[in-house]
Amino acid sequence: MYKFLTKNGQALAFGLGVLITAIFLISVVSNMGEFTTLPKEEQTQTGIFNVGLWGAILLAIIAAAGMLIFGLAQIAGNLKGSMKGLIGVAILLVIFFVSYSMSSAEPTAYIQGAIDKFESGGATFDNDTLKFISGGIGTTVALVAIAAVAFVVSEITNLFK
Repeated sequence: MYKFLTKNGQALAFGLGVLITAIFLISVVSNMGEFTTLPKEEQTQTGIFNVGLWGAILLAIIAAAGMLIFGLAQIAGNLKGSMKGLIGVAILLVIFFVSYSMSSAEPTAYIQGAIDKFESGGATFDNDTLKFISGGIGTTVALVAIAAVAFVVSEITNLFK
């Protein structure tokens, strides 16, 4: 299977993408007359674009599953060579859990405005969700800071080489 996918994987992925796009375009073009005659308020209620949305979701699921399966197979096949990547993932998880543990479940005024917008659409937020969001934001800030420091340090070391 691996040799088959290495040889034909890109062509199969491209072909599947073209097939889903063609099905989507046929669906939209054949129903466009009815769609344009609807009032603007009713146009958002139609399912004319559902084929494209479901196709994109399907492709994303296939890509995520392939990435996970082949990534785990590569790690299992070459554990010694995968150690740097595993250590990087462990460091990323540690940064996230430290940020998650330090975050408060109380939203700031800016975040409260975003929460209000989402809740008006039917979403609900509890304390764990807010801590998770704050932990993700803290992790992002920490990674940006680490990247900036690494950039400055590498430029300084390159200056003296």
